[in-house]
Amino acid sequence: MKKYLLAVFCILNFASTPGIAKDDGTDKSITILKEIQSFVVNKDGSYAVTVESYVQINEERAVVSQSQRQWSFNQSLETLELLEAYVEKPDGRKVHVKPEQIKLQQEPAYSGAPMFQDMQVRVVIYPEVAVGDKIYSRHSKTRKTAMFPGQFSDYTPSRYVPTKQLTMIYDMPADMPLLSQEDGFAAAPRVNQNGRTVYRWDYLPSDNPRIESSSVSYADYGKQLVVSTFTDYASLGKAYYQTAALTTKANAKIKAKTAELTKGINNPRDKAYAIYDWVRKNIRYVAVYIGNGGLVPHNADEILDNLYGDCKDHTSLMEAMLAAAGIDSTPVLINSGDSFKLSPVANLGQLNHAITFIPSLNLYLDSTAIDVNHGYLPFSVWDKPAILTRTGEIGRTPTKEFFKTSSNYKVNISTEGAAQFEFAREDTGQSAEPTRYEQSNWRINDQELAVENILKGYGMTGKGTVQLGDLKGSQDQYEFKLKGKVDNWTYLPGTVGIAANSSLYAGMANSIYGLTAEVERTQDFICPENNFVEEAVYQFPAQAKILYVPKDVDMRTAFFEYQAKYTHNDKQVIIKRTFKSGKEGSRVCTPNDHQAMQATIKKMVQDLRSQFIVQVQ
Repeated sequence: MKKYLLAVFCILNFASTPGIAKDDGTDKSITILKEIQSFVVNKDGSYAVTVESYVQINEERAVVSQSQRQWSFNQSLETLELLEAYVEKPDGRKVHVKPEQIKLQQEPAYSGAPMFQDMQVRVVIYPEVAVGDKIYSRHSKTRKTAMFPGQFSDYTPSRYVPTKQLTMIYDMPADMPLLSQEDGFAAAPRVNQNGRTVYRWDYLPSDNPRIESSSVSYADYGKQLVVSTFTDYASLGKAYYQTAALTTKANAKIKAKTAELTKGINNPRDKAYAIYDWVRKNIRYVAVYIGNGGLVPHNADEILDNLYGDCKDHTSLMEAMLAAAGIDSTPVLINSGDSFKLSPVANLGQLNHAITFIPSLNLYLDSTAIDVNHGYLPFSVWDKPAILTRTGEIGRTPTKEFFKTSSNYKVNISTEGAAQFEFAREDTGQSAEPTRYEQSNWRINDQELAVENILKGYGMTGKGTVQLGDLKGSQDQYEFKLKGKVDNWTYLPGTVGIAANSSLYAGMANSIYGLTAEVERTQDFICPENNFVEEAVYQFPAQAKILYVPKDVDMRTAFFEYQAKYTHNDKQVIIKRTFKSGKEGSRVCTPNDHQAMQATIKKMVQDLRSQFIVQVQ
């Protein structure tokens, strides 16, 4: 069973080249000449798979990445054997990999986490690799214990490289029918013999779409093969809970810790928050993704003793502690990324994360999100289908939660164009804790250079200081300030145009300019969620004269609310802007939505790029 973080993979690895009008997003530095994966599945859901890979290197930039291959496996549950590996030169000569060029290493992500030491990586280092070579490997992996007893599923996405052959073969017991979703794959006739059924699908080579900025996961619309013996997500969720529930027993230590955390608290929601806050702040997250290794969490008492665990472990400890406080909960399987749909065929393909749901409070909690305060969820799990594993029901996380960013910006400009400034920003609601957490990790050097680097982004020279807010607080509000001096805010005396900026740092302009990343869209994308209030006051010397300020703007559409108001006298220009964005009832916008947004986006950008004109004699 495989899991691919497909959207991130495609964007970071294959869509980083400069935009071309008809770019299909395919990385042509290599060609997959042949990839065949052959599974033999047993009645209990265990399996063996042989993978044959034959890749040609077309460009120099692929040499480094293709000179080394690695495969992860759980040595307690799986065995992995390299059967053959070589480099084939253009003249047909084969340079075989030597035994000393095959390494076994612990998975780097789990270093410093002893209870995850079963995760291993088989690394192959190919010799003498050059452009024009062909890289061959054949390995087998045997899964000795099924992830889910009596069940099997697999997920294969499109390859974002030229692909000559991609073949998936599943040799199944005849009484374990395989359901499939096959987009961009062609099914061969099934072969039935000796009580078994062999299924085969072949990838149909075709152009790939360029992954558009902020688009939803490729898994929500692209070519992929999904196969599964699960009849629905209810059975998948219950199968997960059947084993996960064995790990949630609350021992004496867990009960004592829970009693300590909830002492004097009577309200169930407040009890849940107290437990959640402690877990998210004290249980270190080790990123073992669902589908990688075992699906069974470690025991809750072991997690409490070690003070670390992955998302599954977090939900087990949360369930144990909540139960000790008299609150029922269930682990939830969910996508933490850009996928907003479930495949019609039940599988773990997009379900890469586990969080907690408390039915009696209708409350979702993600205790791995150390930078999100209680009562809120990280953006990555908003508006997602959620498998409530105890009952098998499919829920949905909240579409949005309250957040707001307010800033107050004061600039006092001298007759020579130098300036003193003060900028204050306040985050409230969901966005408060992420800002607090980010700044709590700033080094002293980061603080000393922060203002200077911000000013450089505007082409200004100057220095300043950062006044951080309450980094130890837990309120749904966080405020910080930037203060400083600038030598060349503008150039006076004379008549000058000054950019009508209403924020110095991380303001609405950044978000609105980001809306212009795509001229046209063919893919659904993540709707922009914003809530900004900004005020800027520009103070000028006595001899100044304000010659022009932009016109006020007030626009309200299905997706945006934007207001800009300008007031002035001969000494002062005041700019007030507000900006809200989002789509009612959904975080997913369509190409038609994008088209409907364009006129408003153009007017907002026009206002943000406007200037007021000042004359100083």
